[in-house]
Amino acid sequence: MFLQITRVYKAKEHVEFEFVVGPMPIEDGNGKELATQFTTRMLTNKIFYTDSNGRDFLKRIRNYRSDWVLAVHQPVAGNYYPINLGIYLQDNRTELSLLVDRSMGGSSIQDGQVELMLHRRLLHDDGKGVAEALNETVCVNDECAGLTIQGKFYLRIDPLGEGAKWRRTTGQEIYSPLLMAFSEQDGGNSANSHVPKFSATDSYCLPENVAMITLQTLNDGSILLRLAHLYEVGEDKDLSKMATVDLRKLFPGKTISKITETNLSANQDISELKKKRLKWKVEGNTRSETVVRGRPVDPSELLVELSPMEIRTFLLNFQYVRHQVVN
Repeated sequence: MFLQITRVYKAKEHVEFEFVVGPMPIEDGNGKELATQFTTRMLTNKIFYTDSNGRDFLKRIRNYRSDWVLAVHQPVAGNYYPINLGIYLQDNRTELSLLVDRSMGGSSIQDGQVELMLHRRLLHDDGKGVAEALNETVCVNDECAGLTIQGKFYLRIDPLGEGAKWRRTTGQEIYSPLLMAFSEQDGGNSANSHVPKFSATDSYCLPENVAMITLQTLNDGSILLRLAHLYEVGEDKDLSKMATVDLRKLFPGKTISKITETNLSANQDISELKKKRLKWKVEGNTRSETVVRGRPVDPSELLVELSPMEIRTFLLNFQYVRHQVVN
C-alpha cells in the first residue's frame, strides 16, 4: 500500500489530514499519478479559486481563458494550477476551503469537487522541456526506490463570505510560520555580555489583517522589516480595510533614529524607485490607474499604513545608548 492517511484530526475550526505517499510502484511498467478528491453537492458553475504565490486568490473558470479563445485538448492538465497556500469553492450558500502545507497541483475538474495532486512518478518524458522522465529516486546502499512524500492539508466549510478570515489567518500560520534563528559566539563570556531574556513586542499585537514577513538584523546594524496586509479588497467585510502598525509599540524600549522605506528587495530607496518607474499606455485598458497605498511614514509618528494586499519594506536604525567604562 503506497498511500496512507496517517492521521485525521478534528480541530476546533477545521479538519486536518496527514498523509504519506510512496514509493510509487512501477513494476508493471506504468507511471502513476495519485490525487485526492473532495466531492460535494455545491453548484459551482465551473468556477474555483487558487492562490497566486500565497497572496491573491485568483478566479479560475474551467476550460476558459479570459485573454483568448481556449481550444480544450487536455481537459485535466489544462485546468491544473499551482497551489502554494490553498484552493476554495463557493456557491450561493457555502464556501469549501482546502489549505496545503507544501506546494501542490490542484483543480476543480467537476462542479462541486476539489482535486489535489499528492504524488507523481512517470516513466516517460512528457515533452515539456526537461528532456527526462519525472522519476526521482533515493538510493541507500546501492538500493534505489521512488520518493516518499508526506504532508498535511486542512479542510473547512463556511457560510458564504465567511471563509476568508480562516484562510488568511490559518493560512499565514501554515504558509509562513515564525522562524527564529540563533548564532553561536566563539570565545568570550557570552553569558555576561547578553541579557538572558527576550521580548519581541511586549504587549503589543499586530492588527489581525497584518503579518510580519521579515525581521532581520543586517551587517551594518540596521534592521530589515517587512509588513504585509493579508487581505484583498472586498475579501472580508471587516478586515479588507486599511491597517496601521505603530512601530514605537512594535519595538518597545528602543528609539528609532532613522527609517527608510525601500522597494520589496530592499536595494533601492522607494522615492528613487518611483522616479524610475515606467508608465505604460495599454490599448483598450479600462482599469483605473488610481491604486490606494499607505501614506509615507512620518518619522515623528512612526505609523505604517497598509492597504489591502500591500507589502512595505523598511530599513530601521536604532539609537543606542553608549556606556563609558571608567577605570
